Amino acid sequence: MTELETLFQYLSLAIMLFFITFFVDIFYQYVRYKNITPRKMLTFKRGGLFEHYKIVGAIILALFLIHGVFDISPFVDSLLAFILDIIINYIFVTIFLVFFFVFIAFLVLYGYARIKKIEDRAKFLNDRTVPIINASMIIAAITAAVLILVLLLNLPT
Repeated sequence: MTELETLFQYLSLAIMLFFITFFVDIFYQYVRYKNITPRKMLTFKRGGLFEHYKIVGAIILALFLIHGVFDISPFVDSLLAFILDIIINYIFVTIFLVFFFVFIAFLVLYGYARIKKIEDRAKFLNDRTVPIINASMIIAAITAAVLILVLLLNLPT
C-alpha cells in the first residue's frame, strides 16, 4: 500500500469519525434534554460537524502512532483493523436504523391518524414523538448488534 493510499484512508476515517461524533452528540442531546435544536452543521462551534475535532484528532493520532511505532495497520489485516471496522460498522448501522425506524413509525402513525380521521394530527404525532424515538434507538441498537453478530459468525440468513 502506498503512502498516498494510507493518507486517504486516514482522511476517510477522520471524516467518518466526524459524522459519528456528530450523530452520537445529537442522540446524547436528545436523550438528555428530549429536544433537538437546529444546528449549523459545517462549523467547529457547539453543535457543528467538527465540534469534536479534539476527540477525532486524538483517535487519529493514536492510530497513526500505533501504525508508525508498532507497524500495525488500522486498515489492513490486523486485530486493530478488525475492531475498528466492527465499531464503525455498528455505529453506522445503528444510526441508519434509528432514522429508518423513526420514519416508518411516523409514517404508520400518520396513516393511522388519517384512517381514524383524527382532527389534530400534529398534536397526535407530537404526543408520541418521545416514545417513538426512544423505542427506535433501543430497537436499532439491538438490531445492529444482532446483524453484526450474524455477520461475524457467518450464520446463514
